[in-house]
Amino acid sequence: MRCLLLLVLVSSNVLAADQVYVGWVSDSGCALARASGGKYTATNPDCARKCVKDGRSIVLISPETKSVFAIENPTILKSEVGNKVRVYARSTGAHQLHIEKVVFIEESHPECERAPLKN
Repeated sequence: MRCLLLLVLVSSNVLAADQVYVGWVSDSGCALARASGGKYTATNPDCARKCVKDGRSIVLISPETKSVFAIENPTILKSEVGNKVRVYARSTGAHQLHIEKVVFIEESHPECERAPLKN
């Protein structure tokens, strides 16, 4: 019986192992809108910070997996909104992560894709 319990505990730890994701921290509105058009790139950091302040969810945009991940514990990424990061996380559902560790990579400086306003 003890061996079975030990096996269950060990296998659950293996299944819950952290994975590494690299991507941009953004708000759900901008990220999902861009992803629906096939763009998994950085969003405007000032806009993302404002949207998060106004109540939008914090997400991770992963160009590598072409995914936008909802974050189970978003406060860990709050200071990184607009930045590119490496996160160590475990999947807690389809396109959902629980982040254990965050490593800053670079600041975002994307160009706005909207056409300039006419004067």
